[in-house]
Amino acid sequence: MAREKKCPECPPVGAPPWMATFSDLMTLLLTFFVLLISMSTMEVKKFAMAMTSLQGALGVLPGSAGNTLAITAIPMFQVGKGQVDQLLNDQVNKITEQLAMANIADLMNVQKSKDVLRISIAEGLLFDSGQAIIKATADTFLVGIAEILNIVPFEIRIEGHTDNIPIHTVRFPSNWELSYARALALGLKFAECEVNPDRFQLIGHGDQRPKADNSTPEGRSINRRVEIEVNLKDDVRKSLVPGE
Repeated sequence: MAREKKCPECPPVGAPPWMATFSDLMTLLLTFFVLLISMSTMEVKKFAMAMTSLQGALGVLPGSAGNTLAITAIPMFQVGKGQVDQLLNDQVNKITEQLAMANIADLMNVQKSKDVLRISIAEGLLFDSGQAIIKATADTFLVGIAEILNIVPFEIRIEGHTDNIPIHTVRFPSNWELSYARALALGLKFAECEVNPDRFQLIGHGDQRPKADNSTPEGRSINRRVEIEVNLKDDVRKSLVPGE
């Protein structure tokens, strides 16, 4: 006699019990993130910059990518040292060409090596004699320098220098005050151009560090200057740039 086959148990009606707990968890997570976003503010421009930089670092952008944002507005240190160095070189060449076209190449010197970016600006381009108010005619070149400074996030030294002819005015009792005031004026100008002022180190050397002989008018003219220096050494990069 054939044995009767037992009918299998029918599955319970509805979703399994664990599904209810999982759904509750997902609902709570969704509510949490909605509240988190609602309590924060998202700046579209910064988000777009971060996305462009991330895509560039991953190598998914074509060579012409990034056209929607000014290239110097992107946090360039995130795209790799090789690209940063190339961008620096391109911007240095650009401002050098501008100086040559304006026939004032002798008033500004831009030098870049592997370890340092150094820009020296003569008094005649920036200030009237004995003053620390930046000339309006210098704005174009200073904006170009600010673009250079925004390519890398490292510390910026701005140093004011004078010749050895004493100055005695109400505002500037000595060359020390004048040289520092000029460094400060340049720092404030760069801050207006959205260079992070936390990066600045402002120094007034007075006439203590001449580049030329102060006994001649030509030498004194060379000594009246403001110098900008950015340290590009690898140890600085590693200490300041996450992931380097």
